[in-house]
Amino acid sequence: MPKMNKIPYQFSNEKKDGKHILTLSGTIRKRYWRDDDVIDAKSIRDALDGVEDDVVIKLNSPGGDVFQGVEIYNYLKDHSSNITVEVTGEAASAATFIVAGADEVIMNVGTSLMIHEAATMAWGNKKDIQKVLNALDTIDESIVSIYVEKTGQTNQQIIDWMDEQKYFNADDAVKYGFANSVKRKQEEQPADDSVDIAAMIQSAVASAMTEFSATQEGNNETQKIETPKARSLLERMRKGDK
Repeated sequence: MPKMNKIPYQFSNEKKDGKHILTLSGTIRKRYWRDDDVIDAKSIRDALDGVEDDVVIKLNSPGGDVFQGVEIYNYLKDHSSNITVEVTGEAASAATFIVAGADEVIMNVGTSLMIHEAATMAWGNKKDIQKVLNALDTIDESIVSIYVEKTGQTNQQIIDWMDEQKYFNADDAVKYGFANSVKRKQEEQPADDSVDIAAMIQSAVASAMTEFSATQEGNNETQKIETPKARSLLERMRKGDK
């Protein structure tokens, strides 16, 4: 059974810039007590039922209960709003079902995604253990079908990755179809980068043509002044003749 990272719990629900933003951080499992610090399907339903705005889910979770994860997955898939999941830290195990239920998935730089076979603990005789094994096989088949639908990968490829307990960095999550894009910090652009280059070229050409025309006109005037009649007139003016 894979060891789960300890991620602090956070569940916040807000409206910002015309979008409904749901921040989910921590373990996924059924809530048994009102003050349980866990992500569960009921809390997500309560937060998103009746919401018509676009929804952004900021997700950081090591996973948890597969059945809660699958329930959340199907709820998000059936929701009428456009659902975007932005992975802010880790999306592992059952948390990948929240990713799979989204219309769009954004990985932040440095984030990761992990898939693996279903796991549990069992006690009893060999018949009891066999029942558990049969259940795990069925759960794995369900998990594979979710990932295949999300990524377009083959059944065998998904099975191999689950056997491996495969981790994907942000770029690989996009490469293999689990996510749509990687969110990177936009570098500040110089203020004059917004200037239309074509307009600059056009202005420079116009200026050059104007200067050339003025030069030509000046040359023409000089040529006019230097005609024989003009030279004679200028000579008389210099001598004071009228």
